[in-house]
Amino acid sequence: MLNLVLAKRYATALADLATEDQQLSVVGEDLTRFSQLLTATPGLRLLLTSPTAPARDKHAALDAFITHAAPVRILGNFLKLLVDKRRMDLVEAIIVAYHKEMETRSGRITVELQSAAPLESHHAENLQATLSRLTGKEVRLESRVEPDLLGGIVVRIGSLMMDYSVRNHLNRLKAQMRG
Repeated sequence: MLNLVLAKRYATALADLATEDQQLSVVGEDLTRFSQLLTATPGLRLLLTSPTAPARDKHAALDAFITHAAPVRILGNFLKLLVDKRRMDLVEAIIVAYHKEMETRSGRITVELQSAAPLESHHAENLQATLSRLTGKEVRLESRVEPDLLGGIVVRIGSLMMDYSVRNHLNRLKAQMRG
């Protein structure tokens, strides 16, 4: 829990700096490339997150990334700060938090949708339009099929969850019958 709070703080600070320099989306793209690099090279991830690896080795690895990938200066400095503060183990959580912060600042929101079967495109479009109107933000739907819902949908917007599934309805009926 503490790590998620710290990751959000670092992500917000990075987003503040990027916004000041009008590079919010550029930093987001560079973070995505860095995340892809970490996924593609587990040895680099291990080096950067290891508490026993010397900071100079971590800085050398980051310098190689900075030289080849040429991220914006803000991100290069930020990654070096994470090494110096021994917080590189939070980098993946920071990247996720940064992208959420970037969405919020640009007036977009991601809505998670679970359904028992794939939604037809016009139903998804209607739901997206309704949610956009209700939230006042541009909505991006992330749909996932969950057959155990039996029917209906579950919508999650941030920490708010609306469960309109048949499974949930049956569970409530069962609880009411038990008394």
